[in-house]
Amino acid sequence: MERFIQFNDETVNSAFWMELSDLAAALSGDANMKVEYGPLAYLQAEPSVLYVSHFWHHRPEREEKEGMKSDVYLRALGTKLFTEPKEVQTFSGKTKSSFARQLLALAEDVRIEPLCICTRPGVRRAFETRKQVLRRYHGVQLKINTAKGFYADALYNALYILWQADTPFEWPLISPLLDGAIPYIDRTALSLFDARSTGDAARLVMDITEVLEDIGVRDMVNEYSHLPEFQKEESCAAIDPGRRQDPLENDDEKDEKDNEQFDEQFSTWHRESEETRGTFMQFDLERGAKTPMMGNTAREGDEGDAALASVQGRSKKATREQYNRLMAERRESKEHSDENRYGQENKGAVALYDSPRTPANEELEQYRVFKNETAPVVRKLKRTIEKSIEKKKTSPRNDLLTGRLGRKLIRFYTDENPRLFYKKQEPSRDIDAAFFLLIDCSASMYDKMEDVKKSTVLFHETLKTLRVPHEITGFWEDTASLPAERKPNHFLTAVSFDRSYQTESGPFIMQLRPEEDNRDGFALRIAIEKLARRSEQKKFILVFSDGEPSAADYEKNGVLDTHEAVLLARKKGMTVFNLFIGDEALDEARQQTMKTIYGTGSIMAPDVSELPAVLTPILKRLLFESI
Repeated sequence: MERFIQFNDETVNSAFWMELSDLAAALSGDANMKVEYGPLAYLQAEPSVLYVSHFWHHRPEREEKEGMKSDVYLRALGTKLFTEPKEVQTFSGKTKSSFARQLLALAEDVRIEPLCICTRPGVRRAFETRKQVLRRYHGVQLKINTAKGFYADALYNALYILWQADTPFEWPLISPLLDGAIPYIDRTALSLFDARSTGDAARLVMDITEVLEDIGVRDMVNEYSHLPEFQKEESCAAIDPGRRQDPLENDDEKDEKDNEQFDEQFSTWHRESEETRGTFMQFDLERGAKTPMMGNTAREGDEGDAALASVQGRSKKATREQYNRLMAERRESKEHSDENRYGQENKGAVALYDSPRTPANEELEQYRVFKNETAPVVRKLKRTIEKSIEKKKTSPRNDLLTGRLGRKLIRFYTDENPRLFYKKQEPSRDIDAAFFLLIDCSASMYDKMEDVKKSTVLFHETLKTLRVPHEITGFWEDTASLPAERKPNHFLTAVSFDRSYQTESGPFIMQLRPEEDNRDGFALRIAIEKLARRSEQKKFILVFSDGEPSAADYEKNGVLDTHEAVLLARKKGMTVFNLFIGDEALDEARQQTMKTIYGTGSIMAPDVSELPAVLTPILKRLLFESI
């Protein structure tokens, strides 16, 4: 489909995105770390996310790639290994100055960059490119901020150039208010090269920040770097789970001298809870004053307390409703434990299996037309495969150590270990293979579906004639009634494994039609599960699609998830092929994306009408492998 209007035609380089994700996971040692784009680059601890800056977009290709890689190196390797979260947390508690926070983030990057190069010398080229680009950028920003009167911003730009300069740096005139403090700032900033820890960098940043506060320089306006918040590790342990967490309406306290203790008993009446409203031993006191009195002793009950009947010692036989509720809770807990069964990106995806209806007369007629058109190809394929099977039956295996004695006996005298025997092949069995055909039924297939059906008929008739078990399933994701936590994915099985030999199973293929989105990684995992239960030796998955995976919350990570599903299938010994149906608007980026996902198993069909001609040699090759 030709896209005649695109308000945002910027596409993600999926191959490079996968490379960044692999780099982040490998360098950090965290397989669950995600890579996302953000305005600024930083590392988020919980959940584990590495943000790559938008700053590198729309630059020359080399600068863009090396710059993004340098962000990954700094965060996944540098921040992860060499930045001390406790020091950053202590620093954040001392100041809320934007200049101080941004300068510490910059100082840490400068400090840990040589450590990254020492740990991984291969990252040097990316950091050299990073320095060149950022020096030019901060040089321009220094002039702009000085002219606008943003003196703290200009000082930040100057400090970056000072720390990353290859030649002696000469301080420019920024402001009469600030120029007098430059000698002290210069000496303090140069001590960063002697810093051995995050705490050393934090102290010099605080010294520079105090100078700016003393002379009254306004805080930074722009944001060039980001210092993430690090949660204290002991904060979770410091919370007593038995104490009330929600605040009182009035948070006043009584002095200890005002506390009086009495030995007589008092009821728990309070003007805020005068009406009990059936609270059952729970008293909703939202107002009152906090006191230092100890309250760990138990209260003696009184006659006015409303108690549950269950504490009176009576028992009942469980009803079926209670049993059903218990079983439902167990099922929910099991589903919750398996929520990542199909990968993190498919969390909430639910498989809905649709049954095909009885074919209409128009569908029967359309199938008959397609069957007649593909019949010559089917017959030719069948003859070729049958000849190969017959040849394998009769062709002997020569030069063996055991078997029938051959006629070439001279080797008995000339060879040290003569191989004089031969064997005939055992009678060939049927083709020991199973095929699973997945058809993308997304909306973009609307102008290609008829040709896809014709190729599917060719696929079905060939395998049915050769009595090879196969299944044909169309898949799509329903976005019309898509809740946030549930992603219904429909699977319409036109031809199932148990009906693949039946004559009347073919016309159900005509019920496949374009629907909505496509979650390819999830569909592949469903196919893998089904094929894994089959006993055949060879297992093949073919995917008909016309583009990248596209579904809710699946744009960038859909390529990664589908690639992981392909790797999973190949680890299980399955062969995965993708028949990519292009058109005249097919660009190299989309071709490269499909090759990234499927590797050598990606085959391009530039014109959808050529799909049967492309499918035929693939089927022939796969069937030969199964003989």
